[in-house]
Amino acid sequence: MTVFTISFAVYTLFIVAVGIFAGRGAGKDTESYFLGGRTLGPWVAALSASASSESGWLTLGLVGWAFTSGVSAYWVLPGVLLGYLFNWTVLAGRLRTESERLGAITIPDYLSFRFGESVDGRGGRLPIVRILSVLVILVAMWMYVAAQFAAAGKAFEAAFGLHYLQGVGIGAVIVLLYTVIGGFRAACWTDFLQAIVMVVALVAFPIWMLVDAGGWSFIEESLATVEGGSMLVFWPEKTGMAMVGFLLGSGALGINFGYPGQPHVLVRFLALRSQRDAVAGAVIAFVWGAMVLTGAVTLGLLARAYTATEAVWTSPLAAELAAGASDAGESALVLSANAMLPGMLSGVVLAAVLAAICSTADSQLIVAASAAANDIYARLFGRGASMLVNRITVLVLGIGAIGLVLDPDLQVFSFVLTYGWAILGAGFGPQILLALYWRRATRAGAIAGIMVGAIFALGWNHFYDPNITGVDIYNLPVAFVAALVANVLVSLGGGDHAELDRG
Repeated sequence: MTVFTISFAVYTLFIVAVGIFAGRGAGKDTESYFLGGRTLGPWVAALSASASSESGWLTLGLVGWAFTSGVSAYWVLPGVLLGYLFNWTVLAGRLRTESERLGAITIPDYLSFRFGESVDGRGGRLPIVRILSVLVILVAMWMYVAAQFAAAGKAFEAAFGLHYLQGVGIGAVIVLLYTVIGGFRAACWTDFLQAIVMVVALVAFPIWMLVDAGGWSFIEESLATVEGGSMLVFWPEKTGMAMVGFLLGSGALGINFGYPGQPHVLVRFLALRSQRDAVAGAVIAFVWGAMVLTGAVTLGLLARAYTATEAVWTSPLAAELAAGASDAGESALVLSANAMLPGMLSGVVLAAVLAAICSTADSQLIVAASAAANDIYARLFGRGASMLVNRITVLVLGIGAIGLVLDPDLQVFSFVLTYGWAILGAGFGPQILLALYWRRATRAGAIAGIMVGAIFALGWNHFYDPNITGVDIYNLPVAFVAALVANVLVSLGGGDHAELDRG
């Protein structure tokens, strides 16, 4: 057994142990399991929210995108960081206060109670806002968790030479183990630790690579020989709708639309110790995001620069990577670490990849479990039985997610943004904003917004043809705006404006 394998195994066992330890007492009641008793401080809340929002999309997907597209990948920074700031400054404090006032422990809870739906659905049909919210969460989280398991498969394949499906299985077992046992508090504490490990891999490692290579000039000189120098173009020569399409597609004006609608991120705001912690959380999240995003893009550029000058990778994927294959690019972080770092340190880098995957998958599984156990089962049969249901939901969703990613050619970056991220962002984002800040928002408007947002996000790529318009437009901004308009128009038509406290 190599030093690399040992260091990775030690880290994995440590994370599972922390998750089990942090989750002690989580099964006492649903609020303890799903919100950790509303006791999160700003550091744990900010880092766990940030880590859970980024996922294997960051350590594999964004690195691979930079590897393929060049310096234009830096455009993702303003989109993501604006999303962080918006969530923490506009949503966090008010959502914390309103959720406690209404007794809501999940996002479907909040929306349902905000629009005056019955607290207890027994004896009749469940409220429609709650049902739609749960359906959107289960479908989107199924796809989102599947992408995390795909990322695990690619990481283990690159690191150990395992078959892709073996890697998927190992990643799934690790995540499911401590999520089933520990609950929300376990997810938050492991996410907090994993956010720190991600800084080591995505900040310290690319800095070391950059210094070792001789600075930024190495990237410029190497990439100048790749694809006619197009990888060094930061501001493309585009105008009009073509420029809008670029900004939306690059992430500068597209990805940020998703942040207000991610239940696995928003639930951290419900669990804050105090509304006042939102200010500190905003600063912590912004600084962490700026560091790891910059590092991830820079690492992808460095990996591509090395492939243009010398073959430093020894993995079977090295030939594909050197040829610039986009799917191999998603393995660039792990392959770079294996080739350039001592065994123990490369094990830490692989641990960071797993950290990104786990920190998102565990949070998404908890949110999906809360949707099934609290928002459906508990409302029908009573809260006492819901703890078993939530653990069964975690297992069923996890196993189902494996079935969705049997194809090793699935690209994590595009799959996450097109499906999981977009469906949640459009399905919930406009509804949360209007519910919190617009007195005239109605139950009928929320129903229309959820349906329009989710349907547009799912259907846009199947019906919109960029070959006709000449502009490739990301589905999320379109779906978000459509949901917002639908909610406002239907709400203006009249209805119940219950449960908005402006005091």
